[in-house]
Amino acid sequence: MRGIFLTILFFMYVLQITLADTPDPYAPQFNFTYITSIYKTNPVYTNISTPFAKGDAILIEARMYGTDPSAAIPYYKQALDRTNVEEQAILFETIASLENNPSYYWASYVRWKFMRNNFRANIDYHLLNRKLIPYQYEDYPLKEIYFATPKNATTLTIGESSFTLTKKDILVSQVDRVTRDWLSSQLQDPNAKTILTIFSEKYDVEDIGWHEGGRIAQYKQAINLTHISVTGTIVRKINNNWYAPNEQGIFMFDVPLDKVQYPTTRFLREDLALIIDTHGINMLVEQAIEQNATVVMGCCDHIGKIKAALYLNERGIKVICNTDKYLPLALGQTNETLGSAPFKKQENTLLFGAQPIKINLSEKIIVLNATEYYGLSYYATSTIYFTQLQKQTLLPLDLVFVTIDDYNQLQKLVDKAEEANATVIAARVYNEDDYVVLSEWLESSEKKRIILFHSEAYPYGYLLLRNYPAQVTFDDIMPSFS
Repeated sequence: MRGIFLTILFFMYVLQITLADTPDPYAPQFNFTYITSIYKTNPVYTNISTPFAKGDAILIEARMYGTDPSAAIPYYKQALDRTNVEEQAILFETIASLENNPSYYWASYVRWKFMRNNFRANIDYHLLNRKLIPYQYEDYPLKEIYFATPKNATTLTIGESSFTLTKKDILVSQVDRVTRDWLSSQLQDPNAKTILTIFSEKYDVEDIGWHEGGRIAQYKQAINLTHISVTGTIVRKINNNWYAPNEQGIFMFDVPLDKVQYPTTRFLREDLALIIDTHGINMLVEQAIEQNATVVMGCCDHIGKIKAALYLNERGIKVICNTDKYLPLALGQTNETLGSAPFKKQENTLLFGAQPIKINLSEKIIVLNATEYYGLSYYATSTIYFTQLQKQTLLPLDLVFVTIDDYNQLQKLVDKAEEANATVIAARVYNEDDYVVLSEWLESSEKKRIILFHSEAYPYGYLLLRNYPAQVTFDDIMPSFS
């Protein structure tokens, strides 16, 4: 018996020594080329000026090609002298994880304590002492609201919802597609002042810009509101799913694996990760509340992101999520989250939404659907919306679904509308072909109308919403009936 005990102790000692000699020990289980294989791109980093970004460039390449990431560590150490206390804490956690040296967690622990962030300090204390980390998990269930429509309703109005922003607002956003875009080889410090507007698409349209960065740049130019991009979100693996926390450190918002395995993520343990390139409303809750955000902007293409948006709304914080595939899951629950809504300047205010169209409940609605290919599936947002709306209202909506299996196929949608003599289409606009097909259809009659989904983030969707304001609206999740 004593021999077995000594053998166990010996192997535990050997394992500790082996781990201590292994850089970045928890990373090998992740597929860091998943996203690049989907987008068929190969990041190459040049002209990077700051130590933090240089360290990340080396880390990304090491992760993607399976090489030693240790060459990144000197750059992270250089960055310590050039940043604020919070980013220092994140850098010390980074160094600790890559060197597999828990002594660095003391420095991050002290900094989190200084900032009175006991949630993060407690995590580093347990990592420092190689102890199990206690945690709290709480489910945040989505409700399914029944629309109490008027008994003799004949009209559906979509696009009335709205809110305003002024220069007094504090906008908190994700980092990915705002200040950085590792996929298109654009790296700077996460809290950099320069907002990116062109990403992996690598082209622009009339200087409109793309994604969250393109819109935030416009907001700042119009009203000069305060913008803060937040980084360093802790996520935890619980029952084989990853979760981000609320402001009390309670894990509750689902995080998809593809965002966890970004090659810039620091893995503090096999079930604990530090996300630098935050992507999605689900990763922003803790910091948004800490930063006194009045509005939060990020992606809503996952159920956890919708939960987070509703959670923020409950605390009086508005949400903008132009990429809104799963926003229909919040139908009937809030007018403080807007999806693919246009905005316009009115004196010193930005007005979002407020671009309604009316639809007779007896009208046919031609609804776009798409096969479940990674990028193409965003064209299915309109189907998710109207399927959910019909389910929650119990109204016999006359829906005709048209499925595409590749890009540049919206002519199928228009052909079906003409064949059915329909004057309402629910669609998505991503590229120029989409815009041309739908704009030509609109031009032929003022009676023709379109509800757009997942479009405001892209230049041609942006243009269609503004060039036809009386005929085109957005995916309002608080439609009204009369």
